[in-house]
Amino acid sequence: MTGEDPRPGRPRDPQTDQAILRAALKLLTDRGYAGMSVEGVASEAGVGKTTIYRRYASKEELVAAALGALRDDLGPLPDTGDTRSDIVEMILQMRQAVRRGPGFGMIGALLVEETRSPELFELMRERLLRPRRDEAMMVLRRGVDRGEIRADVDLEVAVQAMVGAVFMRHMFGVPESRTRIQQTVDMVWTGLAVSPGADRPPMQDR
Repeated sequence: MTGEDPRPGRPRDPQTDQAILRAALKLLTDRGYAGMSVEGVASEAGVGKTTIYRRYASKEELVAAALGALRDDLGPLPDTGDTRSDIVEMILQMRQAVRRGPGFGMIGALLVEETRSPELFELMRERLLRPRRDEAMMVLRRGVDRGEIRADVDLEVAVQAMVGAVFMRHMFGVPESRTRIQQTVDMVWTGLAVSPGADRPPMQDR
């Protein structure tokens, strides 16, 4: 891939767009926000600096786009017809995205910057964390509508409990697996379900 820009009026090259965003996430993780630069991203992506500035007016805009693309990589919300299974699949989506992308390293880099650049961490909340939280709550509300989940529970607390467990396992070095995710969901499900003691077959590993 070269650093040459397309002639005016030509559509943008999606591969170039992806290369720029991947490079931005990589340098954000490796060097932190203060250490990354548009020049560095251009070099990592194999494009000219002007190629980036034609798309993004500033480093902050570039990082915002990269974080939004990371959320898009999670894929569509699962809808298996069973809310408990949907929750498991949604957490597995997050796990796969973390494995493929910059993952916890990027979050750590942004946490380091939180005191120096609180607006940057707020940007991650706005572009990545809150939208995914809202999508998770949408899945749980669907369960309420189906009569599977009690209408009086705090859905945001339930999302925090399940996602937080994934982060804690990473912090303690506990290997993640579908079985562990299912166990976490089942524990939270006890407080969510309309009839938690109902006779339901256990979810099978795949």
